Amino acid sequence: MTVVDKETWKTAVCELFGGSAFAAVGPSEEGEGGWRRGAVDVMRLRTRDPRGWWSINNAPEGDVHTLCGPDRPFLPPRSADFDAVYEVSRRGAAQVLVTLQGDWFLTAGIPGFDKREPELIRHAGLILERFGHDALCYTNASAARDDPNGDMFGREAAYEGFTDYALDCGVIVVSPTEVGVFWGFVID
Repeated sequence: MTVVDKETWKTAVCELFGGSAFAAVGPSEEGEGGWRRGAVDVMRLRTRDPRGWWSINNAPEGDVHTLCGPDRPFLPPRSADFDAVYEVSRRGAAQVLVTLQGDWFLTAGIPGFDKREPELIRHAGLILERFGHDALCYTNASAARDDPNGDMFGREAAYEGFTDYALDCGVIVVSPTEVGVFWGFVID
């Protein structure tokens, strides 16, 4: 097992989240719904990584019809908006993380996916490892609603959106102390 430190984290984030993507971590608040409040703070850019590790905000520029952009990657989320995310297995979360770099969040849109799959899954595993083995994972990919243990590489492309871009998809990872938000955006 690889120890996740500042450098392995940065490498994994850079390998998975180039292009139009968002990857940031903030503190998780205690109490019921605390992770939701933590995720809201991360999505509203109101917090910093508790460990001071690398984050990325490459939300695309909007147009006259788009409210979202680099300074506001998400529509202002509220805790209740997270009713539209679904628990997903750790394996499924890793698969969704990998697909965020593909066109329309599909493996077919990732150049050389067949050869790169093991490497990409390893990077996704490193990202999840930061949060510990007991971390909970959530996604807005509606395939997880019906089967949280299903194959997220072969999922249908239906998502509950958090932006006003054409499409957005992501994973929220929750540990007792941290909340990570990893998201991809499609503008056309």
